[in-house]
Amino acid sequence: MTKCFSSNFAQHMEGMAREKHNAGFSLKYMDKHLEEFDCFCRDHFPNKESLDKELVETWVYHTESKSVQEIQKRVRTMMHLGNYMLPLGIGAYIPKNTLKQAKSEEPHIFTDAQLEEFFQLCDGFKAVKYPPYRHLIAPVMFRMIYCCGLRNSEACHLKCCNINMQDGTIKIYESKGHKNRMVYMSEDLKELCRKYNSVMATMNQGREYFFPSSRTGYYNNTSVCKLFDSILNQTSFHGKTSKKPTCHGLRHTFAVNSMRKCIADGEDFDIMIRYLSRYMGHSCPQNTMYYLHMVVTLVPDPSFAH
Repeated sequence: MTKCFSSNFAQHMEGMAREKHNAGFSLKYMDKHLEEFDCFCRDHFPNKESLDKELVETWVYHTESKSVQEIQKRVRTMMHLGNYMLPLGIGAYIPKNTLKQAKSEEPHIFTDAQLEEFFQLCDGFKAVKYPPYRHLIAPVMFRMIYCCGLRNSEACHLKCCNINMQDGTIKIYESKGHKNRMVYMSEDLKELCRKYNSVMATMNQGREYFFPSSRTGYYNNTSVCKLFDSILNQTSFHGKTSKKPTCHGLRHTFAVNSMRKCIADGEDFDIMIRYLSRYMGHSCPQNTMYYLHMVVTLVPDPSFAH
């Protein structure tokens, strides 16, 4: 059902939304953002009648979210509205997907001592009635994210059938960029997963997901981050680092430590970076090279820096 708007752009937004939905488009994000844009225009630009660059770009970045996906959805909403207005003979600014994006802050890279303390706290989780599997999942999930360099979402969506306990392989399907890949577990991680799987098989028979949630079937990213923060808050370094450690920082730390090991072992860096890129599911080795300056900072070797 078409929403009723009240800003100076109400007629155009209602017409555009109606046209899109009649054409069969299901753009739930656009409905939400049109409502937000309508309120924004009323509150901040009540007299503005032109969909100009000032209005569009101000609204696009008028959000507390730092998510690139959120910014892109707001850009696309404005593109749809502008493209609807232009054929009507109404001037409109059409933003591009290349609009400026705030440079993301570099992540916190865990020290070996911080990793050791964090995982010790994971192992010390006590069993509670709800959520019932938390004490079993935390030590394994966070070690898997770190040791295999997984994205949080990849760990969340892992199914039991995706993990081969015999050869220690994990198949990642439809990850970022719709890519599939296979990663390999170390012997100690493989043994940890075997023990965990054996216990979970008795507590949750026939489960589909490797890290099950009693409420939604599998953990989502929000739940994982909350679980991570609940452990982080108990560490001795909580609140004492220049940047707040995050669960995704475990993946970043995996990348940095993999490069550090390559340097220390004197391996061929060009070969390693290509392998690491595929292992982490990056679209190209250049994306993996993002971590290089962090390695140089941690391993201040002038000869390597050149």
